[in-house]
Amino acid sequence: MASMLDAGPDLGQPHTPRSMADAKTTRALQIVARSLSRLGRECARAAGEVTPQQAEALQLIGERGVVSTSALALLLGIDPSTASRNLAGLERCSYVVRRRGAEDGRQTDVRLTQKGKRTAEAVSTERAAAFGSLLDRIPRAERQRVADALDVIARILDEDPAG
Repeated sequence: MASMLDAGPDLGQPHTPRSMADAKTTRALQIVARSLSRLGRECARAAGEVTPQQAEALQLIGERGVVSTSALALLLGIDPSTASRNLAGLERCSYVVRRRGAEDGRQTDVRLTQKGKRTAEAVSTERAAAFGSLLDRIPRAERQRVADALDVIARILDEDPAG
């Protein structure tokens, strides 16, 4: 997030926020990220027998239909070997099937099974309910501003999954 921060006078110095508003926004984003992560873990636990990271993988695969192991690792922000281990566990439990890539035989394409689809839908339903409850707490007059700001952040993060 170097674009939000200025370099200190000395290259060895950490970056400092440009203004108090930036510091406040940075702090708010940290709280939101931490809280959404916790909420995601709670929703994954409520939806089934998968780990939160596996639940996120199932949702991403469900959204895309087919995804390579390396693309999934990038989207989740994890090492490809970690993604592969998570997928092996999901495959053993019949949530996903892995096949050699149709376009590139070096890649492994991953698809959801019916069980995986049901679990991904359960996680999505849990998250939608949790997010809906959260959004209901935003004063009606502020909802559009919040939605617009979240849309901008989502587009920026979607352009660069590494953040």
